[in-house]
Amino acid sequence: MTAKSLQKHKEENNFGAFYKRLSDFIPEVKQFLIGSLKAAECQALLDRGFYDPEELLDEIFLETFEAYSEEEEESKLRRALFKKAIGKILEKRRMEVPDDVNTHSLLKEELRALDEELTTDAEGDLILKEELDDISYSQKRGWTTPILLDKALEQKLIGQLDLHEDVLISEEKRRLLGQLYYSVPPKSKTVIELMVFGDQDTTEISEIMEVPEAIIQKVLFKVKERFRLL
Repeated sequence: MTAKSLQKHKEENNFGAFYKRLSDFIPEVKQFLIGSLKAAECQALLDRGFYDPEELLDEIFLETFEAYSEEEEESKLRRALFKKAIGKILEKRRMEVPDDVNTHSLLKEELRALDEELTTDAEGDLILKEELDDISYSQKRGWTTPILLDKALEQKLIGQLDLHEDVLISEEKRRLLGQLYYSVPPKSKTVIELMVFGDQDTTEISEIMEVPEAIIQKVLFKVKERFRLL
């Protein structure tokens, strides 16, 4: 059993064995860190190559090792590890949220914003409202600062969001994908990254973020609707 193995390594003060057991138990945390850091770099939110996901994982596992108790349930441990990973990413992005505003409230606000940013054109197609102010919209969807995601990240995104491979058929499409991803609000983006990079389902994400699953499902629906623009 994972808990007993971890406790044994803790009592023996064997961090190396503890680290390996934890890595085998939940490899998705490392996947999440790698994907989330890479996505932040592609959006120029972090300097490329400045932060090492392995170092962040070391910090997370060391903190877990120092505070570990066998009484902690495996499901609770999984949630705690993802929470620490999210915290590390947010810390590196220097995103400061007022203490009196919780994740639930923020996600509900972001849901409203996602609704408000979408409208329809004369043909009934969904578009972003800001595009209506772009005089070249009818000829070419252009953005001031091109954002291109790493190709491996693009493949993960289109797979998890059920998008067609044609999304990556041209540089213009790739730039639009990058801009749409960049424009997703922060907490909603964490939901997406937990799903895409951390392989977590809506139930697991709701537990990790301590938000009702219905809210998580709505966020995913709205974000997928946004990506229908492609």
